[in-house]
Amino acid sequence: MSLTKYTLDRIEDGYAIFLTYPEEEEQIIMLQSAMNKPVQVGDRVQIEEIDGIYHIDILKEETEQKRADIQNLMNRLRNKHK
Repeated sequence: MSLTKYTLDRIEDGYAIFLTYPEEEEQIIMLQSAMNKPVQVGDRVQIEEIDGIYHIDILKEETEQKRADIQNLMNRLRNKHK
């Protein structure tokens, strides 16, 4: 697996579902128990598989920027209707 960027879309029944970034057209599904660290929905990450363990590198700055962008959009939408 290359060091493509992914965004954690959701967690269902012990599986983490990641979408490729930025297109978000492809997904990968992996057992949470096969990951080296916990992740939260919305985290932007890079993933490398080594000996059956998925090594997750959380891209903190990109994740924080994405969350700030979403919060700003939500605020604008809320204020638009006032």
